[in-house]
Amino acid sequence: MFDEFYLSVYHDFFFQWILLNKDSYLKDQVICEVQQQNDKFQSIIFTLPQVKGIVTIWYNHIVEEEIYRQDDQMMLFYLHYTITNLNQCRHLFLEFYQTLIKYSYQRIYKIALCCTGGLSTFTFVEEMKKVCELENVPFQLDSLSLEQLYDQYLDYDALYLAPQIAHMEAQLLIETKHQVPLFCIDPTLFATKDYIGIVKYMKKTLKMLS
Repeated sequence: MFDEFYLSVYHDFFFQWILLNKDSYLKDQVICEVQQQNDKFQSIIFTLPQVKGIVTIWYNHIVEEEIYRQDDQMMLFYLHYTITNLNQCRHLFLEFYQTLIKYSYQRIYKIALCCTGGLSTFTFVEEMKKVCELENVPFQLDSLSLEQLYDQYLDYDALYLAPQIAHMEAQLLIETKHQVPLFCIDPTLFATKDYIGIVKYMKKTLKMLS
């Protein structure tokens, strides 16, 4: 009977415990606010410039924890669980919060894949976005034609050339005044549509720059 009583109030205790720690979140520059309260659930939102987190505590003892990127609302983290005790809630909340902080300091690289008209790399970009989403790789990817490259290169952290225009690397370095790192995509990776391999290559080359 006591267990049933405690279980019936755990969601309120957990909700209040999260809010009582608001000052500690501010030290991490996290703004914590009640997002919504009704007869079915209570939700709290944690806001940072790059990401936001939401904890929803349902009155049926289910908790949902979510983290989204601010720029494109891509979901980075999702966990749901049934409340069994407050230690469990505290542990899983801290895992959520630490992940939120980690993503808030994660740099998002803006990258362009370039070819003559932009069509060859368009498909690559769309498939690589799926890989980045699945593996939580912080890349914002675009496909550019040569003409667009000349006009927009300063908008990107790095440029990657498709094999069709790799021979223009020296010329493009001059045209872009060496202001943006420029790399050539391996012909075999490109020809075999090894999207995972290309993402790994990008991560390796960008790590060299940091």
